[in-house]
Amino acid sequence: MRILVTGQKGYVGTQFESWMAQHYPEVGVELLSVRTQNLAAIDFSQYDAVLHAAALVHRKETSESAGEYHRINTELTENLALRAKSAGVKHFVFLSTVAVYGEEGGFEEPEKVIPIQQVPRPTSLYGKSKYEAEKRLKQLENPDFQVAIVRPPMIYGPNCPGNYARLAQLARKTPIFPAISGNRSMIFIDNLSAFLNEVMREKASGIYVPQNSETVNTTQLVTLIAEANGKKMRTSKLAGNLSRKALQNIPIFKKTFGTLVFEMESTIKYEAVSLSDSIWKTENR
Repeated sequence: MRILVTGQKGYVGTQFESWMAQHYPEVGVELLSVRTQNLAAIDFSQYDAVLHAAALVHRKETSESAGEYHRINTELTENLALRAKSAGVKHFVFLSTVAVYGEEGGFEEPEKVIPIQQVPRPTSLYGKSKYEAEKRLKQLENPDFQVAIVRPPMIYGPNCPGNYARLAQLARKTPIFPAISGNRSMIFIDNLSAFLNEVMREKASGIYVPQNSETVNTTQLVTLIAEANGKKMRTSKLAGNLSRKALQNIPIFKKTFGTLVFEMESTIKYEAVSLSDSIWKTENR
């Protein structure tokens, strides 16, 4: 089996390649940058599957960047799929995002649980561009060209970008942490890699929201991170209540500390590595 992975420097693509080299060295995995590459020059016929992980993600969203999000996340995805399909590739796996649901976390009581069958209503340029790409890919699907759309929640692992990195930085430096009751659906990068491998081996199609087998409380998460770094974290309910009241409407605070949970019943609960072990590996690899 030969797999083309787009995103030569992207986190998911590079981690997937490393994971496959360790666990399935007999499978050929090639990383390729496609943003500047002439797609016509790529020989897609040599691949059994394409994992499209390249995307524009951490770019400030402005009216000027809207066109770039559309060009890279939507148009490039469609053109790549068209080229792969015409060359005889049978399976296309698209790394999308839970941002297509338009939910950014919050502090509702009782805790809001998002059904994965909920109609996407993306609010960010990133989410909108990914959802438009999903719709275009579904139009290309036929019995000879299967499409799997993967919408992972927060991805974490060694040297990962995003919300986990912000929390980890706090956990490593702060001796006392505000006890905040936000819960998160998350997936460890090795668990995601194992899931993506299974999707490609089964030539699966459809929409998937893979996550660890348990959600994680923000306070629990920073405590595990501190322990993995040889520290004992003290938590304060008073500081948590004060922080929540003062900052709960600030977007970055909601994204980092708020609840964002997807239903367990209909999602893929994948746990090749347990939560505690995954935090240890993330902090000590």
